Parts: sequence; C-alpha cells; structure tokens
Amino acid sequence: MQAANPTPTPPPPPPSSYRRLRRWIDAIDGVLVSIGCAMLFLLMCLVVADVGRRYLFNSPIAWSYEVINNYLMPGLFFLAVSHTLKAHSHVAVDILHNYVGRTARYVFESVSMVLAVPVFAYATWLAAGKTLAEMRTAAEASSGLAVPSWTVSIVFPIGFGMLTLRLALHAAGYIGTLATGRRYKELPPISGTHEGAE
Repeated sequence: MQAANPTPTPPPPPPSSYRRLRRWIDAIDGVLVSIGCAMLFLLMCLVVADVGRRYLFNSPIAWSYEVINNYLMPGLFFLAVSHTLKAHSHVAVDILHNYVGRTARYVFESVSMVLAVPVFAYATWLAAGKTLAEMRTAAEASSGLAVPSWTVSIVFPIGFGMLTLRLALHAAGYIGTLATGRRYKELPPISGTHEGAE
C-alpha cells in the first residue's frame, strides 16, 4: 500500500520584532489614510458647493481653488502613498516576473526596494529641511491664503518618510525571506494572474 504524500510544512512566520514593526507602520498608515479619506470627502463637498454657488448664484467660493490645490490634493497623494505601496497599487512593470521563478522574483523585489530606500530617505531629508526652514522664518504661502507656508509643505516629509519606512520594511522582508526561508513578506501579485494581494 502506497503511503500518502505528507502535507508540506508551512514556512515559519517572521520573528516577533519584524511583526511588531509592521504593525506599527500599518497603524500609522491607517491613521494617515483615514485623514486622506476625510480630505477626499471634504474635497468632494467643496467642489460641489463651489460649482453650485458658481452656476446657481454666480458667486463661487473665492478660496476653493487654493485650498484644493495646496492642501487637499497634496494631502490625498502623500498621506496615502505608503499604504498604496502596501496594497501593491503602484504602477509596476512585471513582464519579467512571468518568466522567472519565485526566488528570482524575490531577488528583483529586494534589489528594487534597497535601491529605492536611500532615494526616498534623501527626499524626506530635503522636504523636512524645507518645512523646518519655513517654520523658523514664519514664511507665508504665496497661494493667496494668509497661512504659514509650512502648513502646505508638511505633508511632503510625512509622505516621503512613511514611504521610506514602508520600503525599508519591504526590503527587510524580501531579504529575510531569501536568507532564512521564513515567510517575512509575500511577493506582490502579477497582473493578469490569479495571485492575490497581501
């Protein structure tokens, strides 16, 4: 009688330190995305109110363009950029991934994340320096709103900083999976396949 094939043992989970760091980054991301959702709702309400006043009463909201252009649109983008990477929703070219194995895909992802970390860390440094300089000089925004300019630019270091943390976490996850065989980080799904997102 032929023995049944044993059930493959699932790879061990990543260490608690990695899981704890991932939970912290996910929690911060959740707060930022919630703020971004509130900003999106405010943007929709403001556009509807502005269009309604413009065409019904010939009295548009004078400050709507400045608020949308300087606060709501940048906030929507930069507060959600890290969460977008987590959800694998950034534009990705995965043609080669259809022709290579799982290990090669982990190598590709590791290299791309490692190369991206210093780039966005430098962007965070520059953006934070600009925002701090605006705080020290009490400069006002040139948008027509009488507000400090740092209230406009503060979303840039926040967004770049969170993206840098997320990239570093992904890099550690992919490299850790390659080095130890433990399931630190799942690969992103390939477009056109049935692979599910994390």
